[in-house]
Amino acid sequence: MQGEDPEDLFEMGEMIGEGSYGLICTCKNLKDDRTYAIKFLEIEDDGEADEGLRREIDILKDSSPCGYVVKYYGCYLKDTTLMIVMEFCNGGSALDIMQANKTSFGEEEVACLVAQMIQGLIYLHSNKILHRDIKAGNVLLTSDGRCKLADFGVSAKLSHTLQKKVTMVGSPYWMAPEVISLKNKDGYDNKADIWSLGITAIELAEGKPPLYDIAAMRVIFLIPARDPPTLKESSNWSPEFVDFVKLCLQKDPIARPSAASLIEHPFVQKGLKLERTDMMKQIVELTLPKLEVIRKNKKRNQDDDDDDDDDDDDDDSSSDFSTMRSGTMISVDRDSGTWKGCGTTVMKSGTTRLNL
Repeated sequence: MQGEDPEDLFEMGEMIGEGSYGLICTCKNLKDDRTYAIKFLEIEDDGEADEGLRREIDILKDSSPCGYVVKYYGCYLKDTTLMIVMEFCNGGSALDIMQANKTSFGEEEVACLVAQMIQGLIYLHSNKILHRDIKAGNVLLTSDGRCKLADFGVSAKLSHTLQKKVTMVGSPYWMAPEVISLKNKDGYDNKADIWSLGITAIELAEGKPPLYDIAAMRVIFLIPARDPPTLKESSNWSPEFVDFVKLCLQKDPIARPSAASLIEHPFVQKGLKLERTDMMKQIVELTLPKLEVIRKNKKRNQDDDDDDDDDDDDDDSSSDFSTMRSGTMISVDRDSGTWKGCGTTVMKSGTTRLNL
């Protein structure tokens, strides 16, 4: 934990998204004039929540040396607000790029993104870290087109003695069958990330993950029961891409290849070659003007919401970082078989300087 007062260090920028359990904004460091991404979280007197925060920070620290994972620069605590300072990826997420351009990625672009994601997963898995929420929205791009895995709010670290997890967390459409199944008492391991990688590959190519038109709570029951999804129009894609998706989406996790073995797949090898080109950099450069407009609109809408809240409750003396919104995470108590949604704590941003 850093000792300086964050109010003296950072100037608030724009809201750029909502990660697991927190709102993310850009902030300029007043000392080095660099822009960072900062996740704001409201600390509550909750041992389970505190443990989750410690886990996320530890995983960020452990993952920072990897060039395919968002870098961690430290954290600050001001009253009950925790600020996690991370690398700012100006290109937004792969999902942001698809939405801004109103189109999905071509096969070469998917290969390039997937190859970099796999390199990130190789690092995480070799350090016994499960991401547990791989999806296009958690794949960020830098201004030079580099791909970085982000949002470790639901990640887990496997101990040397316990090599599988049993908690069901993540975003439903991307979840592996063994993560969802209440019948699976043996837990799951890093092969669950490989399933999510395969779903994300389809999402990047088609714009949405399979079953996205079905309610999330119903999807939870369909994924274990149905055959693995495939690319809708397989004839539009190369045999290598179709085979890659098929390998990732084996229902039996034992049959699924590891990230380390997938790096040798022809589809991924094509992506590794494309990574050395400026293809993704050009896409980011073309998309940035659209992303800037979207970010400014988000900031304007957020400011309007803040004004409305002030009008509704002029006597409210609570922090500006206190609004609750629902998240996309799902959790399950395997012992009781009870499903529940995990809310996302989102703190409202100020306008210029941090109001902490």
